[in-house]
Amino acid sequence: MLGGLGSFIASEVSGAVKRNVIVYGLFGLTALLVVCSVGYALNALHTVLLIHYGPVAASLWIAGGLLATALLAFCVALFVKNRRRPPRPLATTALAAAPIAAKLLGSRMSWRMAMVGGILVLGTVLGRQFFSGGDAEDDQS
Repeated sequence: MLGGLGSFIASEVSGAVKRNVIVYGLFGLTALLVVCSVGYALNALHTVLLIHYGPVAASLWIAGGLLATALLAFCVALFVKNRRRPPRPLATTALAAAPIAAKLLGSRMSWRMAMVGGILVLGTVLGRQFFSGGDAEDDQS
């Protein structure tokens, strides 16, 4: 029974990993293309500014725009970092652990194995609640 369950879990995990690699690879390619297109757009803007204002002024305008964009991104990052996270509900963890508990109770095992499974599920639920990010400590300071 455990061999079949292990192979099922392994196939599900490998399928999810392959799918995530493909998705994140495409996200990476997209990010690279966006960076390249922004670079070409900045080069074109520099050329336009060069024609109208000269080489030094054009470079200063581009550098100032990049600095302003970096400061804006830094402020957004600070805002997101300091934003309060909502607590995880206990029901979500319990629902995630329910199929494992049902499998343990439905199989032909001794009461000791069922009790060990219940303790593992309870430990998972309590562990996720106790160690879910430490938001209470962050709110004190």
